[in-house]
Amino acid sequence: MPSVAVGRGLGGEQMFETSLRQKAEALWHVQRVKRLVRDRLGEGAQCLVSVRETICTDLECAGPVTEIRIVTLGLNDVRTTVHKAVAEVLEPDIAAFL
Repeated sequence: MPSVAVGRGLGGEQMFETSLRQKAEALWHVQRVKRLVRDRLGEGAQCLVSVRETICTDLECAGPVTEIRIVTLGLNDVRTTVHKAVAEVLEPDIAAFL
């Protein structure tokens, strides 16, 4: 387990809090996008939804991308990439591929 050093009076508390805040915000947006996907699929849709933000490997793409993967109980796999940060993904982006 990595250790986290927080020093008094050295600003360590603020760095640690900022890091936790950033992680919490990222998690919130991932869960928000998952909820958008499930809402679009409709009530009773049984599937696994995976959302992650990553760096685009396309040279013409500047910035992060959001990868969305849906796996149904029948093991059908649907994958898409939205060329936006996860915080910027909205319902029309989801509707475009579902």
